[in-house]
Amino acid sequence: MKKRRLFAQTLALLLCFALLCPLTAFAEDTNSAIPADPTSYAVIDPVELQRLVDAYAAARSLNKDNISVGYCYLDTGDTWYYNGDVWNFGAGVYYVPLMMILAERESRGELTQDSNLNGLTLGEAERYVLTYSNNAYAHQMMNYIGTDKEVRKLYQNYSSLPEAYYDSDFLDYSYFTVRFLTDVMKTLYNENERFPNIIECMKNSDNGSVFHGAMNGEYEVAQKYGNYIDRRDVAYNNTIGIIYTPHPFVLTVMTKNLGITHEVMWDLAVIFKDYTLSLDDAYAVYEARQNGPVVPETPAAEAVTPVAPGAEEPQEPSAVQEPAAAAPEGGQIAVEIPSSAAQTPPDGQEDPATARRMVVLLLCAAALVILTLAAILKPILRKKQGRVKKDELEY
Repeated sequence: MKKRRLFAQTLALLLCFALLCPLTAFAEDTNSAIPADPTSYAVIDPVELQRLVDAYAAARSLNKDNISVGYCYLDTGDTWYYNGDVWNFGAGVYYVPLMMILAERESRGELTQDSNLNGLTLGEAERYVLTYSNNAYAHQMMNYIGTDKEVRKLYQNYSSLPEAYYDSDFLDYSYFTVRFLTDVMKTLYNENERFPNIIECMKNSDNGSVFHGAMNGEYEVAQKYGNYIDRRDVAYNNTIGIIYTPHPFVLTVMTKNLGITHEVMWDLAVIFKDYTLSLDDAYAVYEARQNGPVVPETPAAEAVTPVAPGAEEPQEPSAVQEPAAAAPEGGQIAVEIPSSAAQTPPDGQEDPATARRMVVLLLCAAALVILTLAAILKPILRKKQGRVKKDELEY
């Protein structure tokens, strides 16, 4: 009986394995709430960005786990994250999506700059909350819109992230990730007319702090800074902003317990400003490719003059090699965009994901073969076992 039970259990395990294998083979592609980052970018180099932030954290002896960065090169939409999906308390950066809700209502004609919102006009609320970072007035605006959870639910309208992405702390305690905040800032920049006055109020915030100070008046900055120390004495310091270099970019930084937070914000703004400026040549190549190559006009076929019988054919004029014409301005430039991102595997090399699936499918096939053999052999084993018992009884 024990052997039979063991045999049945083994068959059950093999059957489960055979059924589950096809699901696990594709789980990594379909079962994650975190959006997959692109494998190729128009201009940015994610490996170089990772190296820059890692090197900076090492030079300042910072705990890399306590720094999250979101970066978007706005002209192409290339977006990169460092610890992009770590949930941390948002502090005062929530003021931006909060006031975007009211600004959007103004753009729809539901409010005006003079509308009374719990004792403040909309224009006053935008300046006090976004320019002067008044926390009491921010809560006043939240109460005007609805409950805390209702308001945070509305923030999701400014991000393309799926519902499954959001942690419960997002609604309960105003926790954010740099992926979410960067998405919000991209929406604000790309649809500025939908949110009148928001960017202008952010540009007029404290010009000496963090991103503003790092640019030293060289480039305009629209930013919102927030800091908070909770009951456990954990310090959260965050900044979100748009930096208006010739090709503007969004920078989002969230930190926890760093101690030198303002210096870190300042330094990272300079690092990403310099990196963005270094992309000008790569962007020129990208833009040329977007415009497409210049196709030269096909010359019309030359007329052939018939030659009378017996007459000599006219001599062709000696061909003179013309110098190659210079590529027209804005035409195709034969320069490759440097990128260390994953590309299509070279000839002869198999994609790792495909290889994994093949291995799993082979294992499933082997399991099915074993089950088939077991089904065939089981009756034979039973007969043999019966004969042995019968022989024993005869003795």
